This record gives sequence, C-alpha cells and structure tokens, in this order.
Amino acid sequence: MTDDSGAIGLTDDKGSAIAVIILAAGSASRMGRLKQVLAYGSGTLVQNAVEQARQAGFSPIVVVIGAEASQVRASLSGLPVEIAENRDWALGMGSSIICGMKALEQSGVTVNAVAVLLADQPLVKASHLNRMGEAFTPDHFALAAEYDGSIGVPAIFGRKLFADLRSLPPHMGAKQLLRRLGADVARFPLPEAGADIDTPEDYARLTS
Repeated sequence: MTDDSGAIGLTDDKGSAIAVIILAAGSASRMGRLKQVLAYGSGTLVQNAVEQARQAGFSPIVVVIGAEASQVRASLSGLPVEIAENRDWALGMGSSIICGMKALEQSGVTVNAVAVLLADQPLVKASHLNRMGEAFTPDHFALAAEYDGSIGVPAIFGRKLFADLRSLPPHMGAKQLLRRLGADVARFPLPEAGADIDTPEDYARLTS
C-alpha cells in the first residue's frame, strides 16, 4: 500500500466527495453479445449503472469503455459522464481501472475517495451505494461489498490506495486488491451484488 495524499490532487475540503469508475469495457464472451447495452429497465445495463451512481451522489462519474466502444459510447450519449476509452481492455480489468484513474486525474476534480462499480450488477441500487458512501470514512483504506462469502465490488477506495489503483497489474482486478488488503478492508453486507450478468441465463433470470 502506498500513502498517496496529494499525489494527483484528488482531495476534498469536506472529506466526503466520492468519484466513481464504472467498468464497462469487457467483451462479454460468455454472454455471446455485448451485455453493456442489453436492455434493462427503461434503458441499458450501463445506463442503469450510471443512473444508480448519479442518484447516490457520486461525482464525477467515469465510464471506462473498450470492446465495441462505439456502441457503448452511443448508449451513454447525453448522460452526465466522462467516457474513458481503454484500448488495452483485453489485458484485463486492472487496465480499465488504471484508465479510469487517469481520466479522473486529467479531469482536475477534487475527491476524497473512488468507488469502483461494474455495469453488470443491476440489483445494486442507488440506496445501497448511498449507504456505502455514508459508511465510508477517511480512516478506511477501503470499504467493499460482502456477498457470497467474499468481498468485491462495488467498493470504495480511500486516498491511501490511489497509487495502488493507478499501478495495478493489467490482469488484476479490484477484488484481488481487496483480498490483498485483508483486514484493512471494511465490509458492507450487500448480497444483491452477487447477482451479476455473465450468461444469457443470468440475463433471463434477472429480467423475468
């Protein structure tokens, strides 16, 4: 872990601002079609993720796109988001987190923490994210959702971990970083996060 206070200017006078990186770059090989733009609710899966983050008060919202980027970009048209295209998305989730962190740095916006969300966890709602934001304190290294006997995203990472997020191995995701931190991670029970969409069967079940 690296204490990164002040390294890229992501601070907040009130100690409460939380930015969000929504990961929407994968090719969804198990689904057989691009799941980010699958219909969900009144829009698409990625639009739903953006709306939940927006309602939770997370800002700025960075969406990392990659596979079939033009389709995902079109789905995000008109939404209050910063789009970051990861041309190295095939290397792994870590490359997308790095891409999102670079976009935040370039935005110049000051924040105290960064939340990482997936576009394919539609049962994670704004109310959950809002409560996670309220539970997170500057003393935390990270606060992660707890589900299926483990921890993972959505997760909120404090400033002490910004350098770690920017230097993740491309193949390493947020979950592996959380596991490495061990007892330094605060847990937030969120069984809804376990309902992600990887296959056509998952999609049929969650939209039936």
